[in-house]
Amino acid sequence: MLKFKATLLVLVFSACCGMASGKVLFVDDFEKDDIGKEPSNWEHLDFASGNSTITIEKDPMNPQNKLAKTNGIGLYIPKVAGRENWSDYIWDFDWMWENDSFVGTVYRVEDAEAHFHGSRRTGAVDMKIYTRKAGVWTEIATGQYPNVNNVWYSHRLIMKGKKHEIYLKDRDDDTPFENLKPVVETENDTFKKGPVGMMGITTGVSYFDNMVVVESLEDLDRLRAINHHGKLTTTWGRIKNR
Repeated sequence: MLKFKATLLVLVFSACCGMASGKVLFVDDFEKDDIGKEPSNWEHLDFASGNSTITIEKDPMNPQNKLAKTNGIGLYIPKVAGRENWSDYIWDFDWMWENDSFVGTVYRVEDAEAHFHGSRRTGAVDMKIYTRKAGVWTEIATGQYPNVNNVWYSHRLIMKGKKHEIYLKDRDDDTPFENLKPVVETENDTFKKGPVGMMGITTGVSYFDNMVVVESLEDLDRLRAINHHGKLTTTWGRIKNR
């Protein structure tokens, strides 16, 4: 069972919108964290294959912006009460990689060695989904999305039951994800519940920003901050005062 600590961030968001059901599961834009430190709202899991630290850094494209940077293998999940019971959710964030490497995410994390893994692969074309179980990676799905280094992309994962859908688009593309086809999709229920997570891989350097995890598209309508026009904290101020 994953240990957890409640975060003031999520409690404040839930209270402001009166969302007693907690449908906004997690939000983080890293702006309140200190440069060079680990992200304060995330827990570092002990991963056998490596334990590199994810740190808060300046955005290479905008030094006024803070983000989370991976450099080597490191696995982090949100510090949120009840995260081990997350099952069906939508996960939006902004993502950039600076070299041709295996960079990825994890979701439905039961523990450090039991989770799904969504990965951008070397060669700048393939996106894959794996299971990690008992120290073994097993590919369960693949798709294609031509991409380049040092460009911000927007990412969406929709996890519902045993169905996985991963979407990607250029962050400057205003097309709603709802109007796009998944880059990779599959059906697999090896893992039933658990939070999402950031993960660095081997020599890969990547950047994460503007994390939002919700239970439905309706919840996202209140959190339309995952774009290049503004940070979450700024947009949240407008939303909660409507």
